[in-house]
Amino acid sequence: MAETDDVLQFLITAREWQTFECKRAAVEPSKILESMVALANSEGGLLVVGLEDPDKADGKKRLIGVSEGPDKVSELMNLMVKEITPPFPNIKDADVAIVNNRGAADILKVFVVERSTDVHSLKRGDTYLRRGRHNRKLTAEEIMRLKYAKGSIRYESEPVPDVKPQDLDQTLLAKYQKYTGSTNQDIWQFLKDNGLTAEKEGQTFLNKACVLLFSPNPAVSLHSKCSIKISHYYGDKPNFSGEPNFVKRPFTIEGPLNLQIQNAMQYFHEWLESSPPLLHGASFRRTRRYPEWVIQEAIANAVIHRDYSLQDDVQLRIFDNRIEIESPGILPGHVTISNIRRERFARNPIILRTLNRFGEEAPNLDIGEGVDRMFKMMTEANLYEPIYMPQAYSLNAVIVLLFNMERVSFWDTVSEYLDRHLYITNQQLRKITSIPDTLKASRLLKGWTKQGLLEQVKRGGYKYTFYKKPGVKLDAGLFS
Repeated sequence: MAETDDVLQFLITAREWQTFECKRAAVEPSKILESMVALANSEGGLLVVGLEDPDKADGKKRLIGVSEGPDKVSELMNLMVKEITPPFPNIKDADVAIVNNRGAADILKVFVVERSTDVHSLKRGDTYLRRGRHNRKLTAEEIMRLKYAKGSIRYESEPVPDVKPQDLDQTLLAKYQKYTGSTNQDIWQFLKDNGLTAEKEGQTFLNKACVLLFSPNPAVSLHSKCSIKISHYYGDKPNFSGEPNFVKRPFTIEGPLNLQIQNAMQYFHEWLESSPPLLHGASFRRTRRYPEWVIQEAIANAVIHRDYSLQDDVQLRIFDNRIEIESPGILPGHVTISNIRRERFARNPIILRTLNRFGEEAPNLDIGEGVDRMFKMMTEANLYEPIYMPQAYSLNAVIVLLFNMERVSFWDTVSEYLDRHLYITNQQLRKITSIPDTLKASRLLKGWTKQGLLEQVKRGGYKYTFYKKPGVKLDAGLFS
């Protein structure tokens, strides 16, 4: 847990938003449970009991304390276990000692609500999702959509009655049978043994994973957008007025998932190879310096882990200074932008397993180190590490940015500091880098913010300004 002074400074300057909620202890416990459910179903975050709404008081005047309603706080602790279904697998709470706004010793009760792999509801039947500073009650259709998004129900496992084994790409299917040592096995038994069928009303059908992996054109077979679209631009942003600034008219790559990845990578390979040389020291090197493996890993992850229940293609956008990879669907399960380098959760385990068994044609290794290796390889190339954009930028997609920009001096030191401490101020930057000049430190922070490597956060007006990596939640980090 962070130092108490840091925690209090954060809490009294924090405003309610996607990952932060505060309630007075006198509030009915049922209303607080709604917020807990909403946070768990969304990105997780902090819920603080005993803290006044920032719109009603400022600074230390917000410190009401739990002494205002100790019986209701006790009831809340009991209802958390009994009234939420399924139960939370892990919820932490901490007491923060304060002097309340009446001058007496008191505490704030802080709940750290983790993002959940399940969709939680109150036993009375209501399900909530956090959007901005509000808890929104979901309809039955929205609950189903959220279950798809989290991976608690699997689109890939659903049956497809109107596609038969003879409709699949026989060459690709035979290749997969060869890789798995099953060449002479009965086709229906082979598909069933490999998780590529589904049962419905006593009948066996191919499932959607099988169609995505082996249909000559899954988009047609499933009547869905499940391909890769590439948009290639001149400059650093799209031109929405006048003549479009396309290097090449946007095009769609269709077909079985493995071939989609291969064909997309062929385009990137040719683009990288055509990179004009630039004199660097005594030798020439290409100006497009992305490690090819990093691009392949990012594309493979976008295809493998996307939410196929959404009607959208994977979007690959190429600019002069960066590549954007947009994968439909929020991050699955308990994975967040903060823990993506170390945590794993497969929304589509059948697709992941099948692609991994394509021998030397497998698009990635599936050894749990892919994202971390992307970071390390970009660092070795002296490029900025990948940026995973938070959900606020796109409510239904995960966006990864790869920059073709050399890191400026001090970034490694700052990046490592942020990984440990989550945020940095101008003063802290000067302390860890020995930069004596406040203005120089400010220019660095603002430059990294403009590039999208950092986000600026202001709390309490301009009195408390700090910077963090995009998508990193400061709140839970204070109590980890």
